[in-house]
Amino acid sequence: MTQGTLIRKLCTYTQPNPTRRAIFEFDKLVRSIYTLRYLRHPQLQRDIQRSQNRIESYHQLRSAIAQVGGKKELIGKTDIAIETSNQCGKLIANAIIYYNSAILSRLLAKYEAIQDARALALIKKVSPAAWRHVHLNGHYTFRGNAQIIDLDAIVAGLNLA
Repeated sequence: MTQGTLIRKLCTYTQPNPTRRAIFEFDKLVRSIYTLRYLRHPQLQRDIQRSQNRIESYHQLRSAIAQVGGKKELIGKTDIAIETSNQCGKLIANAIIYYNSAILSRLLAKYEAIQDARALALIKKVSPAAWRHVHLNGHYTFRGNAQIIDLDAIVAGLNLA
């Protein structure tokens, strides 16, 4: 039996049904155990907070992309147009995250090679979802000459000292 089938069957039971009540009580027990574990372990709290911060950073990036041109609403009048707009926003966000991750990876390798602990600590604090250095309202020219961005040259010009 799949989880979906089980949930579907449980939802057909009436509220006073003993099986349904037992499952809901078991769920409360599992949540209580998790809450107690969360309260007792500071490292778990930090890990969860860090995860929530990553999610919030991504949402801020998506919001900034959605506000390009002064608009805050989804563009499109049909469901397909709105979905296309949403997927384009995700594509732009993922491109920014990839660009940042590629640069951070190269910076990490550069400063690990020279064992610069201060620079490494700084790199670990930078989020790949950071976007303030990307001018979202700029004028972009796309050329057909297939010129590849040289990330190594960009990293060579960066100095974290």
